[in-house]
Amino acid sequence: MPRCKEYQSKYPDNAPEWYWKSGLHDAAITGVESFEFPFDYNKFVGEKSKYNRNLFVLKIDAKGALFDSTVKEIRLFNYKIISDSINLDGRKKVWWLSDRLTEENGDYFLEIDLQDFDSFPQEFTFRIKFARAEVDRS
Repeated sequence: MPRCKEYQSKYPDNAPEWYWKSGLHDAAITGVESFEFPFDYNKFVGEKSKYNRNLFVLKIDAKGALFDSTVKEIRLFNYKIISDSINLDGRKKVWWLSDRLTEENGDYFLEIDLQDFDSFPQEFTFRIKFARAEVDRS
């Protein structure tokens, strides 16, 4: 008898207010954008984390999400993609299966299990580190 694959999201007990606590299973990532901000010497106070260096945007179609169908866009500031071999650029639609959010030394780490039927392998994990996030909801 074939075994079903089980996906579990790990939700932090003290999740930030912007986090999708109910889960985004079956939501779709329909686009990604990344921006590098010019260095502002007037805002620099000696610590890299005090200003916005870059931005990673996930465009979300959450109409089909099982739980939280209000998320439209997730913006991750001061990001670094940890999964080097995975690129989300140029993909038509990537399905959100589960995620895990952790915090360490003031940085967040988000691991998202995704599925893209038009690629190989179809299922993969996207990992990203960031300093803060903003979420647009409907």
